[in-house]
Amino acid sequence: MNILIIDDQVFIREAIKADLAASILVNDFQTFEAEDANQGIDAIVAIEGHVDLLILDLKMDNSDGMEVINFLSEHAHYATIPLAVISSADKRTLGLVSSIASSLKLNLVGVFEKPIHVDFILAEATRLQNQHRNATEVKALASVSDNDITQLLADDHILLCFQPQVDMKSKGISGFEVLARMYDENGYIYPDTFLPLLDKAGLNVDFTKLIIAKAFKFWASEEMLSPYTLSINVTAEDLISESLIDYIISLKQAHSHIKLTLELTESQAIINEASALNSIARLIINDIGISLDDFGKSYSTYERLDTIPFNEIKIDRSFVCDIDTNEQHHLIVESTIALAKKMSVSVVAEGIETESVLNILSELGCDIAQGYLYSPPMEGRYLKAWINSYINKDTVANAH
Repeated sequence: MNILIIDDQVFIREAIKADLAASILVNDFQTFEAEDANQGIDAIVAIEGHVDLLILDLKMDNSDGMEVINFLSEHAHYATIPLAVISSADKRTLGLVSSIASSLKLNLVGVFEKPIHVDFILAEATRLQNQHRNATEVKALASVSDNDITQLLADDHILLCFQPQVDMKSKGISGFEVLARMYDENGYIYPDTFLPLLDKAGLNVDFTKLIIAKAFKFWASEEMLSPYTLSINVTAEDLISESLIDYIISLKQAHSHIKLTLELTESQAIINEASALNSIARLIINDIGISLDDFGKSYSTYERLDTIPFNEIKIDRSFVCDIDTNEQHHLIVESTIALAKKMSVSVVAEGIETESVLNILSELGCDIAQGYLYSPPMEGRYLKAWINSYINKDTVANAH
């Protein structure tokens, strides 16, 4: 294992090497050192990119770590080097650097405050390596072609999964978000694989229509689901399909007892088109709720709020999942909830994985919680059992 340390302070480099030697997480390794960006870049080139871990200081006397980061991003064969950035800079600067490295598609292990814990960096590097290996294996299993995706759609190789949403005050179930999966003989095919193919084939609207039809059929067949909101994702592009809007409204009229919310994603340019705004107005008039998905992450969010009468916003999981440790994300979520309260808009926080995050959201006044803390997305056949289990567990908890 080749480990390159770029830091202008000798005692820091020596301390890292001593920690590596004492660590039980790494055995056979060789260290290389550089005291500034230019030396570091020369070392990367000399080793021909065979670096298994690059530990990079941000601020050095003769240069800064951004020079190395930019170098990695400009050379694809070096961009895959696992990169651990270390610095004594403030958290906001570290967060900025993390965002930059991620946007440049670098293999970022993390951005760590000095003094660092080498074992933590090694553990995170190993975790990401295993995650990448597993993702590569899954992608290889689920690789599909343009022709395959058309045939899979024609053969209705679509499975609906549902993730619960919980009212944070009453602790009761408020609804479920529909999450679609496609499948073939190798197993699940996930949205990041099939959505680009559907888009390329011009099958987006057909896919959305099929999802909505299957979801309505399932909801209508299960009486115990009638109290819960059914949330389905649609894109702004879907809104300009008049036939799809007519279809959704006709389904809602035929099943008036189903509480439907459409979670709207995608481009601001299309959402401002007259036809899209007309569709939204028709949906609202027909008692269909509109939720602004991925709030704060996508296009001109505040312009959307000013233009369209959303009754719900969903804060993107990237802001929610770490609000117990990321002060910047905590402030973003706090201000978003405060704004929503002033506008009388309900707030859903997705990506909740820990009790710590849940408690903070409760203190901030969030309305609805969604995330793996409650349940990962589950197939429809498991929904009734999960609901019964959750209700029974909640009853027991309240009794005590």
